[in-house]
Amino acid sequence: MHFPVWVDGIVDGRVHPGDRGLAYGDGLFETLRVQQGRALFAAGHFSRLLAGSEALYLNIDLPVLRDRFAAFLAECPADCIAKIIVTRGSGGRGYWPDPAATPTVLFSAHPLPDTPALHAEAGVRAGVCTLRLAEQPALAGHKHLNRLEQVLLRRELEMLEADEALVLDTEGWVVEGVFSNVFLVSGDELRTPRIEVAGVRGVLRAAILHEAAARGHKVVQGLYGPEDFMAADEVFFCNSVNGVWPVRSLGAREWTPGPVTRHWQDFWQEQGCAP
Repeated sequence: MHFPVWVDGIVDGRVHPGDRGLAYGDGLFETLRVQQGRALFAAGHFSRLLAGSEALYLNIDLPVLRDRFAAFLAECPADCIAKIIVTRGSGGRGYWPDPAATPTVLFSAHPLPDTPALHAEAGVRAGVCTLRLAEQPALAGHKHLNRLEQVLLRRELEMLEADEALVLDTEGWVVEGVFSNVFLVSGDELRTPRIEVAGVRGVLRAAILHEAAARGHKVVQGLYGPEDFMAADEVFFCNSVNGVWPVRSLGAREWTPGPVTRHWQDFWQEQGCAP
């Protein structure tokens, strides 16, 4: 099966060695699940990409990028992962970029993740990472290319022998998972950490928040510590690629997947995702 790579519209093109994405992590990325040739939650991904480009002052032409991406998808396997990387391009002295630099746009396709069905069916084992996320409101929410924290967190996750883990900021508040956002259910409230000083505003997280509010459910974005998750009725992780994973254990606390979590699993699958 062929998984293509395009660089600025050129099949198997090359990235300039002076590209600022390589030199400084100066750019953004999106990872989309493609099912039967359709990129799921595409509107949310492109909306986040646009918001990130405005925050980083990247000069991207979103309509052109979307058209090129549609052409790229036509060359991809029907079921795959598609990744978009947009950098500021090359040029400039040191940290100061060339104002006339043309962004570099990379599209790449990859196999779907080989995640155990048990993660969605029975739930995942969760832990709590010791590495804390740095607080930077100017970058919070955006999927920028500076992901060294996540690289170290993923290594710690392996050492914890957990499937996912809560990640805290320097004040001790839960922000997200290592590669997911996280929700807790308490009574009739659906709660999730605020993403204001660190973390990523996940596309599935945003879709769940929008859908829950539209249905009149009580949704709260707040400050929560690990103890709040331990005391919750249900806990689940989510991202647009893997869907919704119930948490079956966190420390000494154990759960069975609850009705709210199952509802949001159904919501994800209704978007066209395989179970």
